[in-house]
Amino acid sequence: MADLSHPLDTESQGNSLQTLLTAIDRETAQALVQDAAFLKERASRNIRRKKPYISFLLGNDEMALSIDSIQEIGSLPTVTPLPNLPPWIRGIVQIRGEILSVVDFFALFGLKEERSLLRRSYVLFKQHDLKFCLLASRITGVVNLDEQRDPLAPYAPENGEHLVRLAPFFKGLFVTDNRTVCILDYEKLGSSPLIKKWQ
Repeated sequence: MADLSHPLDTESQGNSLQTLLTAIDRETAQALVQDAAFLKERASRNIRRKKPYISFLLGNDEMALSIDSIQEIGSLPTVTPLPNLPPWIRGIVQIRGEILSVVDFFALFGLKEERSLLRRSYVLFKQHDLKFCLLASRITGVVNLDEQRDPLAPYAPENGEHLVRLAPFFKGLFVTDNRTVCILDYEKLGSSPLIKKWQ
């Protein structure tokens, strides 16, 4: 038979339980803080690894250039044609007091041209001593790439035969959802003898 002469000390048990829970919280709190710091640092590292590329349309093809090679983007001002230039240099424009050549990749690389898509935008390309305005149909936004974790697909003629002449300047194709973006290698463009000859 149970000894009822000494009633259970429920208050003491409650205090013991509270003490135990407090000790557990204290022990896990430090680990939670470390976990949170680790996750925050890893997320920050991932953001830093991603490199922004400005994307734009050349006809129906979407291209992108690293932000490191672009001085500015905007609506194309009036182009002044000049004589004795190759057909892929449409003329010159004045942007912020600077006179720049307007380069037409459609004519230079034989890209498919849609008559309904007027080229009203420009990308001001700058690399080493080369600077020019690249005609674009439309600026489409920014593509953030982690070049180690976001593998680029190689270009193949079935991706579009009309891109064959421009393909040597591709780093690769960034494919996501229903979107394929041709990532241009700005170093190769910046050192292209063909373009530099006429800058």
